[in-house]
Amino acid sequence: MNQILSLAMFEIKKVFRNRRSWIMMFLMPVLFTFIFGGLSTGGSSQTPLAIVDLDDSKLSKWLGHQIAADESLDIRPMERSAADTALHNKKIAGILEIPQGYEAALIAKQKVDVTFRHGPDLAIAKAIRGTVEDVTARAAVQVQAAMTWSQLGGGGDWQARFDTLTAKAETPLITVEAQTVTQNGLAKRMEYKSERSIGFTIMFVMMSLLTVTGTILEARKTGVWYRLLASPSSRLQVMSGYLLAFFLIGWIQFAILMGLSSLLFGVIWGDWIAQIVLVSALLICVVGLGLLIAGIVKTQEQQGAIGSIVIISTCMLGGVYWPLDIVSETMQKIANFVPQTWAMEGFTELIARGGTLADIGLQVGVLLAFGAAFLFAGITRVKFE
Repeated sequence: MNQILSLAMFEIKKVFRNRRSWIMMFLMPVLFTFIFGGLSTGGSSQTPLAIVDLDDSKLSKWLGHQIAADESLDIRPMERSAADTALHNKKIAGILEIPQGYEAALIAKQKVDVTFRHGPDLAIAKAIRGTVEDVTARAAVQVQAAMTWSQLGGGGDWQARFDTLTAKAETPLITVEAQTVTQNGLAKRMEYKSERSIGFTIMFVMMSLLTVTGTILEARKTGVWYRLLASPSSRLQVMSGYLLAFFLIGWIQFAILMGLSSLLFGVIWGDWIAQIVLVSALLICVVGLGLLIAGIVKTQEQQGAIGSIVIISTCMLGGVYWPLDIVSETMQKIANFVPQTWAMEGFTELIARGGTLADIGLQVGVLLAFGAAFLFAGITRVKFE
């Protein structure tokens, strides 16, 4: 046991004596979270749209007011030429154009369309079209209702009737309060910055351990590996010492990043017992993956190149960079075959839904299965001669 601990402590000290390791292990994850986590929180979260009212009537103005009521949209009244220029220069995301004769067409029960022009990269274009279609449909119904009321009521201005109907329609009779219920009471949905902090923690821990597991390749190159095998220590003790060192290095990095994320980004990690089990399962999986890659390649440079490709691509699939619910169903199914997916699901369960160890049994089990497969394949490829 002393040989295992001595070898593990030697490798741990060697890693943390290197100042460049601190940059990769601690500075980069925090920096990436600041940059990419702040993309969704910095500045306005509204989508800027120009509205061009060519009709300039009571109904066209009401339509613009109703569309502007959507809190996710930043509606800016503009002239057509100014709106075209702003869209070309990407100052706005799109243009809603109310055609001339809009009010007359509604009164005459004729179909009339509001034009929506936007760039190909507007992700919420479909939602905006739905909002506009809903408002225009309400306008048509309320105009006809106001005119019918005016005729049956002995005449009068249909516009006054329209105002009355509008006021009645905008008075909520029933409201719905949405709450997320967890084992520990009510909880908010996990914030974007928290998600990115967890994701980048996973990614950089994987990258760091990938570099650390390359120590075996370095030891073979420098002859240290053969001197260790020639010592009184058995092969099992040598391999156990390296694996323990890799595992502890990963835990030191993860623990420090957890503390920094709590301090800087307000991440509440939840049940600590469950977190310890989940992180340990993830680290076993990552150590096994690094050992497998080290057993396939011949040099540290090859391991760095191949390992980076593997980690970045699987992080993309596993929801580290973005939520998986925005990708296709096919990609979501493929994501089940990478460990990052199960790690992110486990952390989401603990942080966003207040879960406990019992709630992440599946995720921990899958990560341990990945780890066992990687470790078995990696150890069998280690050359002891």
